[in-house]
Amino acid sequence: MKYSVLIAERRGAASIEDAERLLGGEGNLRLARKAGWLVPKIQENRLTLFDYDECLVCWKRICAEGYNALRAAAGAAEQEQKNAAY
Repeated sequence: MKYSVLIAERRGAASIEDAERLLGGEGNLRLARKAGWLVPKIQENRLTLFDYDECLVCWKRICAEGYNALRAAAGAAEQEQKNAAY
């Protein structure tokens, strides 16, 4: 049995595709990861898994604060990363 199958059977594991469905699309997942609102629990070479409950919490935060807050947080995190590089 593959390692990815064993990990996916763990209660609460969500693949990238599952997280995209929960958050409403690839763009929302990308922004949530940039903003630091959603962090993968396991990130290996070809395996990235999120905690299912954390995906739901992130979705509730997006609903409460709005999409513009998510975009602003992702932009601020990206700007902070650029400033740290200099």
